[in-house]
Amino acid sequence: MLALVAVLLANADGRSGIALSRLISARRDRRVTVAIAFGAFIVNAVIAAVAGAIANGMIGQGVAALLVALALLSAATALLWRVTFLSDVGADDAPPVLLAGRMLAAQFGDRSHFLIGALAATSGAGQWAAAGGLVGWTLAMLPFLAFGPALAERRTARIIRWSGAVILALWGIRTALGAFGLIG
Repeated sequence: MLALVAVLLANADGRSGIALSRLISARRDRRVTVAIAFGAFIVNAVIAAVAGAIANGMIGQGVAALLVALALLSAATALLWRVTFLSDVGADDAPPVLLAGRMLAAQFGDRSHFLIGALAATSGAGQWAAAGGLVGWTLAMLPFLAFGPALAERRTARIIRWSGAVILALWGIRTALGAFGLIG
């Protein structure tokens, strides 16, 4: 559940949804493109979850909590970072295999996967972190897939993005303070 909420908040800016929405509108094979995007996310989420579960056995809970705090704070920062979307040259007409490779590489190390790995490191339950992250990522993308990229420029979307950043920052600070034993 924590991974679902964290990934949902971390993707409140709609970057993934906007990118996928633009790609779907430019390609003929929409279903294949959506399947490739979800497949790429799942592969990277599983890699992050396995790495987090392995880290769970190797690091202490204090270090794992600091890793979660870092992931939350970096996700909050990413939400506030202004991004100009560049068109992915060649993705519009790339064959599906090449598109899959590009999406796998583009999503590697994304804030969602960093959160999934960090949360898996705290509990060792990587499969649940990956599943929750997938649900959160999907829920964050749905409005942008349904209403298009222009939704991100609305005032309400900016308020949601800033609120998500504040929640993630406060959550990260609280987690870091807890890791140092400053709060219970």
